[in-house]
Amino acid sequence: MPPKYALVEIERRWLLDTNTLPALDALPCRAISDLYVRGTGLRVRRVDEAGRPTVYKLCKKYNLAPALSRPITNLYLSEAEYALLIELPGQRVHKRRYTLAGGTLDIYADGLAVFEVEFDSEQAALNYQPPEFARREVTHDPAFSGATLASHTKQQP
Repeated sequence: MPPKYALVEIERRWLLDTNTLPALDALPCRAISDLYVRGTGLRVRRVDEAGRPTVYKLCKKYNLAPALSRPITNLYLSEAEYALLIELPGQRVHKRRYTLAGGTLDIYADGLAVFEVEFDSEQAALNYQPPEFARREVTHDPAFSGATLASHTKQQP
């Protein structure tokens, strides 16, 4: 049973062959900056998208072992709350996110590209056939969790 107020997130992730991606220039893009708070399952996030207000969130991810599904809780923050929390110690990561082929494509500051799809059920996740550009599934590989990527990718503000 998930913790009170948590939702279950069901997702799969793949590394990409970026040479087979469609052109991204025409797609809306969100700039995402994450702070993975040291020693916790907490993530502080800022999302910027042209023509929209900036979104600030605090996320708690439970059961950090890689799995198809796990409980998460998101809390929307004010800019002042975000400014306070972003000063906590931890690892930062910056990426551009595109909506593409029924999922999202994250391109990190160092060029790493990860495609992710969220599902309504584990059965739907298991039955899903990824697009041609998806090459190696990394859903269960802890080296490709957000927190691990934050500690190992080259960053830019």
